[in-house]
Amino acid sequence: MPIVVQGLSFSYSKGTPFEKRALDNVSLTINDGEFVGIMGHTGSGKSTFIQHLNGLIKVQEGSVEVDGIRLTGAKRPKPDYKKLRATLGMVFQYPEYQLFDDTVIKDVSFGPKNMGYKKEEAEQMAREALTLVGLDPDEVGDKAPFELSGGQKRRAAIAGVIVMKPKILVLDEPTAGLDPYGKEQILNLILRLKAECSPTVIVISHDMDEITRYASRLIIFGEGRVAFDMPMTELFKHGRELEELGLETPTAVRMANALKERGVDLGEGIVNMDIFTAAVLKKLKERGVEVAEFNGIDWFGERNKKPVSSADVFGEGV
Repeated sequence: MPIVVQGLSFSYSKGTPFEKRALDNVSLTINDGEFVGIMGHTGSGKSTFIQHLNGLIKVQEGSVEVDGIRLTGAKRPKPDYKKLRATLGMVFQYPEYQLFDDTVIKDVSFGPKNMGYKKEEAEQMAREALTLVGLDPDEVGDKAPFELSGGQKRRAAIAGVIVMKPKILVLDEPTAGLDPYGKEQILNLILRLKAECSPTVIVISHDMDEITRYASRLIIFGEGRVAFDMPMTELFKHGRELEELGLETPTAVRMANALKERGVDLGEGIVNMDIFTAAVLKKLKERGVEVAEFNGIDWFGERNKKPVSSADVFGEGV
C-alpha cells in the first residue's frame, strides 16, 4: 500500500516564543515501487517530513498513513510502531555512527531480536542481510564494527536496517562524505536493495546530478511546503524557481539547453548525464562521425585520427 500524507503540519517549540513552523499543510502520495528523491535547501522541511514517516516525530496536525498504518495527532488508537518500523526502514546520514554492539553480527541482529526472534533466527537473518549488502558474514561477522573500513561500516549499518526486509527504505543523504567511487557503490547497492528487498525507496539528497540518475520522481521542499512535485522533464523547465530555492538544474539539462541555444537540439527527456551522453552520441552519428561504443574514454572510431572538436560536429560557436 502507498504512503499517503494529508495536511501534515508541524512546529518545533510549539506554543513558545521560539516556535518555528517546519511543515505547512503537506499533502502527497508515494506509490508502491517508486524511487523518490526528496530535495530542498537546509531548513526546507525535508528531514522533518521523513521523520514523520516512521513515527520518530509525532504528528501534530494532519495525518500520515504508511502501508495501512495510520498516524495522527490523536492519542487513540495508538499506532503499532514496531510494525511500522519493520515496514519502513530508516537509514540516517552517516549511518556508520549508529553501529554500537560488540560484533557486526550482534549489531545487525539487534532488530530481529528486539522483534522477538530467537538468537539463532536473528543471527541467520543478519547473515543474509550482510550478504545482501555485499559483505561476507564469515569474514566480518565476528569483528568489532570499528575494525571495518568506512565503506564496510556503512554497508553494515544499512544491513542493520534492511535485516527485517522493510517494504519501504528511506535514506537520508546516503552518499554523504564518500568519494565518487564510494558514492557509485552505495547508489548501486540501493538499486539492488530496491530490486531484491525494499521495492519502494525514498532518498534525501543535495546532489541533483546524482539523484536524477536513479530516482524516477523528485519532490522539492521549500519553506515547509511541497514546492514542486511533477515529472522531471517538466520540473527542469522551472530553472529560475529552483535557483530561488537554492537548487540548480542538473548539469546535463544546462548543457542540453546551451546546445539548443546554438542550434543543436538533442531532443526531449534529458534529465541526467547518461541520457545526455546517449543523445550526443546519437547526434554525432547523425552528423557522420564514426562513433565507437562509449567506454568513458574514447567515443570515436579508428577512422577519426585527429581530435574532433565541437565545431567540427555541431558548427562554429558551439
